[in-house]
Amino acid sequence: MLLPTLVVAVCHCLTAVAQTPPTLEVSVYDKSSVQPGFIYLAPNAIPFAGPYVYDSNGTIVFNGAGKLSGTVHGFQPCVYQKKQRFCAWKGTTALGYGSGQAVILDDQFNVIKALPTSDYHELKIVQAMDKGQYSDTAFLTVYTPVRRDLSAFGVPNEDDQGWVVDCHFRAVDPATNKVLFDWSSLDHVPLSEGYVPPTGGISGRTQRNAWDYFHLNSVARLDGGDYLISARHTSAIYRISGKDGSIMWRLGGKKSDFMLDNFSFDSQHDVRVVSGKGDILTLSLFDNEYNAFVQPPKGLSSGKIIEVDTATKTARLVHQYDSPSKEVGNPSEDGGSVQVTHKGNAFIGWGSDAQVTEHTADGRLVYAARFGVSGSSANSYRAFKAHFTGIKK
Repeated sequence: MLLPTLVVAVCHCLTAVAQTPPTLEVSVYDKSSVQPGFIYLAPNAIPFAGPYVYDSNGTIVFNGAGKLSGTVHGFQPCVYQKKQRFCAWKGTTALGYGSGQAVILDDQFNVIKALPTSDYHELKIVQAMDKGQYSDTAFLTVYTPVRRDLSAFGVPNEDDQGWVVDCHFRAVDPATNKVLFDWSSLDHVPLSEGYVPPTGGISGRTQRNAWDYFHLNSVARLDGGDYLISARHTSAIYRISGKDGSIMWRLGGKKSDFMLDNFSFDSQHDVRVVSGKGDILTLSLFDNEYNAFVQPPKGLSSGKIIEVDTATKTARLVHQYDSPSKEVGNPSEDGGSVQVTHKGNAFIGWGSDAQVTEHTADGRLVYAARFGVSGSSANSYRAFKAHFTGIKK
């Protein structure tokens, strides 16, 4: 399913431009081929970090630095109660996950709704009609350290037991914050499926250093009510029953139910449903091919479109979109996103590699830009492209 084209109203005088805001330096721009729209980023690890909107020339049209406390991730336009809004996550992060809140903001960037405490890896609000009634559902991730016997994985049972992260995804009614569906990785996925051992900052010996064996990083809902989730540390995509939470199939990882035809992915992010018809699912994903906890990199990062045949249990690569700087040999360590636009282009945020690109369906590069300041470690967990019109003067 394609992401919607959104029209967002915002006060033009929300904030004065900071003295040194993160620039967007455009190196490729084919105006006739790109999807019209504006670029949503939440750059971090730089001065004046925060949510920003840029036009395709690299000009800042909205500067939200300082508007939300803490680290900001997942800044994007969204629809809530049939109105165009902003969504973002704000909070603190450490060792690869976070604790904070997703918020919904009005067109003057006032918080109109705070969602339950969550991690930053997923924030998506979707709409549905059920028995003639319109409803919103928010998808959130929650990372919860819990006690487990990890002696089989080399973690001694000092002070009772070790610590492991139980990754949850929750479907929440944003109007009431009622949890509609709650899924736990430890209830369904054994520790042995992880590729990342308990080591270093995730040694499993303390609550702060809980072993993150799964690392849930995206949630999508399929037609019919099932879910598709991505786990970075198992390098797998899971189809989850919307009825009882059971795993219906795995794509990739140690226990894949599918044969992957001449392609692979590793430590991926942002798995989305592009389309579905019969037994065929077309998915987009950002293939990092790199995880800092498992050295060295397995390859270079890329955006991928894949076709999954659930009847024959095969998957094939449809398109691969490489970075224009791939000759440098610097894969994206974390983060990354792929958005298939209404035009059929792939708009890609490269996570910790501070750039955005856009490619036609046949792979031609039609847009490339870098953000941040020279020499910085700027990053944006995801990037989005959408309309940004009706600006109030």
